[in-house]
Amino acid sequence: MKKLIALLLSLLGVSTTVKSGTPEKSIILIEDNYLMVEFISNKNINFAKKEIKRISKFGTDHQEGIGYSSITEIKQIPITTIELNISTEQVMKLLESIGLVRYTKLMYFGMNGLTEISNPQSIVYGELKSGIFIEQKNNTVKHIWFDSQNWKELKKTKILDGFKLLGENYDLILVDWASEQIVDLKSKSKIMQYISSQQ
Repeated sequence: MKKLIALLLSLLGVSTTVKSGTPEKSIILIEDNYLMVEFISNKNINFAKKEIKRISKFGTDHQEGIGYSSITEIKQIPITTIELNISTEQVMKLLESIGLVRYTKLMYFGMNGLTEISNPQSIVYGELKSGIFIEQKNNTVKHIWFDSQNWKELKKTKILDGFKLLGENYDLILVDWASEQIVDLKSKSKIMQYISSQQ
């Protein structure tokens, strides 16, 4: 799926590669990737395990060739991120403290192609076409999620340090609903294993 999206973007003339150290202004929010790699409260770990099993079985039951005959939605998470009352400003300061840079322009890639979001609800920190998305409501974090068009170079970035800081400061885990993985964000080795599995 990631390779297919990169191919589509290249056909549209959108570069998905950038040299390390090059300042970046924009990142692309891809509709299909929204909340697919999500940071949620560790208190939801049993829910996440059960939901991943359910999604996996659903996928097996509905697989037809390289596609699926039906789709399923992820069920409502018991303890939502907004219920944790995390200050958006606090998260921004945390990520900036390790040198992560905020993207100034958020592009949206969906059914109508590529467009700029004029008043985004998400603040994004990262580099090398990868970002930690902080979706907010009234200066409270509603969702934290991740997306990348450059998984191969993630180990060169400070993003993985951002993962660990979020896990340690807010007791969060990472759930990748697409690859059916749960990652302990307090463990650098578990984070590195997860990144390696995506390349």
